[in-house]
Amino acid sequence: DREIEVLRLVAKGATNAEIAATLFIAEGTVRNHLTNILGKLGVSDRTQAAVKAKELGLV
Repeated sequence: DREIEVLRLVAKGATNAEIAATLFIAEGTVRNHLTNILGKLGVSDRTQAAVKAKELGLV
């Protein structure tokens, strides 16, 4: 789903603008997805999200 796609790009170090351009969505939508991702993973920033996603085998 879209949140996983966003998470994979975050793990690769992409900025919100790069993610938006890659997925053809608005930066605001990227921020919304990131907020949801952070909450679901129980982390507070995108770096922690990337680490947690790798630990869980999501990326």
